[in-house]
Amino acid sequence: MSNDQRDFAQAKTNELYIIKDGWFKPEYQLTDGQFVYAKLSYRSNFKRDAVIELPQQIWTIKRKGWFNRTLFINKGEDEIIGTIIPETWKRDFNLEFENGFTATYLYKKLFSKSLTLTNDTLGDILHITQKAFSVKQPFTVTIDLVTKPSDIPALPLLIMVGLHVVLSRQRQAAAAH
Repeated sequence: MSNDQRDFAQAKTNELYIIKDGWFKPEYQLTDGQFVYAKLSYRSNFKRDAVIELPQQIWTIKRKGWFNRTLFINKGEDEIIGTIIPETWKRDFNLEFENGFTATYLYKKLFSKSLTLTNDTLGDILHITQKAFSVKQPFTVTIDLVTKPSDIPALPLLIMVGLHVVLSRQRQAAAAH
């Protein structure tokens, strides 16, 4: 784990950016322009297993099986702490954590470039918006959550899981053409 990451509690803004570093094996970094709060990278060229790094912890996102669309969120390598379940006929993804926290990643409009994480009681938590024609800084993140309840997972983790969902959908769309 690198020393250039900072604890998200020290973030002073609710507007963040995701920058892409590298071309063939890219790493995505959640930053406010000065500090890095989280990183997302992939283990292989097939981009099946995602690795999310926060200053104190590493998470992995792995598929439940080769032909299963459900994803497991693991603390470290093997301790399952949550699942990402794609809706069958919609673009939504349901997020369920072992501690009982649930939320949904969804696109509110049909042709929207903004993915929203929403919860039944908290409302909209955050938005990940894709910026057109921006290679180095392809996404912006806006956090709507004013007060953070204790059962909600770390916001950088939720942001990077959402980014993984967006990147997976882009790869599927590219493969379909």
